[in-house]
Amino acid sequence: MKKNDLMDQLVSEIETGKIRTLGIYGHGASGKSTFAQELYQTLDSAKVNLLETDPYIASNRHLVVPKETPDQKVTACLPVAHELASLQRDIHALQAGMDVLTIEEPWKASEVLSGTKPVLIVEGMSVGFLPKELFDRTICFYTDEETELKRRLARDTTVRNRDASVILATHQIRREQYLRYYKETESRADILVDQSEGKIDVKRTQLI
Repeated sequence: MKKNDLMDQLVSEIETGKIRTLGIYGHGASGKSTFAQELYQTLDSAKVNLLETDPYIASNRHLVVPKETPDQKVTACLPVAHELASLQRDIHALQAGMDVLTIEEPWKASEVLSGTKPVLIVEGMSVGFLPKELFDRTICFYTDEETELKRRLARDTTVRNRDASVILATHQIRREQYLRYYKETESRADILVDQSEGKIDVKRTQLI
């Protein structure tokens, strides 16, 4: 299945009401945000909310360390780094028809998501740690190590104004923690997509 085929199938299921809440997740720089934005732009914005979960990654996660690797800082690959209770609250609120004010980020202002919109796309690493029952369908993206680093350098130095040397210094720790803690979330996704080296390869799909 190619990217356009996957996109078309999702659009069809959303527009026919089979999917009302869609979860999109994957490790950092796996291509999940780009795909979520493309899907959102394809749909009727008057009927769809896009809730990005990066703001639910705790800013004070440096106060704890991984038990197995106490010499490393906690990255977003560990569930303890995420404000999952707050995120679930906001997802439930939108599903129940209530408005939600998103959390401001340095690169994005807060906005009001309308509870009157029937479709919700939730995108970000946090989705991998949430109960699968929250979603009608889940998609997980991943890449090889080289692709992840290239994308992280391109994105974080321009969009997030981060220093390239810091990204390079922390990359190996991020990758190690992905393999140790986050990779297992891939097995719970309905759709698994490999986006290494600029390709898109759907490894598993439970689309009906």
